[in-house]
Amino acid sequence: MIPYLKRVYEAWIDYPRRRGEVIRGQYQIKRFLGMGSYGLTYLCLDKNTGQEVAVKQAKPSKGQLGHDLLHREMAIMRQLEHPSIPSCYGTFEESKRLYLVTEFIKGQTVEDLIFERGAQFAEKDALILIRRLLDIVLFIHEHGIVHLDIRIPNVIIDEERMSLIDFGLAARLGESPRLTIDSDEELIRRRIVDVTSDLYAIGHFFLFMLYSTFESREEQEEASRGWEEELSISTHTKLIIRKLLQIDPPYANTQACIEELDIILV
Repeated sequence: MIPYLKRVYEAWIDYPRRRGEVIRGQYQIKRFLGMGSYGLTYLCLDKNTGQEVAVKQAKPSKGQLGHDLLHREMAIMRQLEHPSIPSCYGTFEESKRLYLVTEFIKGQTVEDLIFERGAQFAEKDALILIRRLLDIVLFIHEHGIVHLDIRIPNVIIDEERMSLIDFGLAARLGESPRLTIDSDEELIRRRIVDVTSDLYAIGHFFLFMLYSTFESREEQEEASRGWEEELSISTHTKLIIRKLLQIDPPYANTQACIEELDIILV
């Protein structure tokens, strides 16, 4: 009964603010963008500048932990000045609620491109996109930080610009991972504070794109074949994915993966 009541309470206290509301007399909510583990994000109009911005609110149910993580996210983002990473404008409090204001990145997430617009990524297209993503990730890693949440909803494409967003789970190399006792192997591989966690996530990102062109057949589903049998891709690409997913010995660092990709893309 207690766990149920806790979930009901959290759902109530974390309910998103309404469209049209104005936060701190400056940020008018245009729409709710989504909810993560520790925050709620809105697209807002900055009435002082006329610009659209992303405003992330620490989840009220997370209490001080939510505030601490939002301050941490701001510090990490301010360390990462890069055209493919949203600019961070700062934080403020209103009614004991903490908010983080960042640049709003226009465009479509890779998730929306695949599942809403029906985009299909052939092997060469997927290789090129992954290569561009690795440039951003290399920059992050060179600054001693790992993202820990590289997924198709967190990569935005706007014509020739690619952006990596949502640094809410990012951590500095050497920090302890935020894992629970019952964390499964999949979550551990994604959350260990090491560059291999981001590369592992990129491996799954890669598969999402490649499966956008896959047409399943009933007999294939019954056979429960794995991705190596289902996807018609080159041996070189399979070997890269196997290393990213840590099936084979993983890449020592991001640069090693980039170098192997560059050989294929010549």
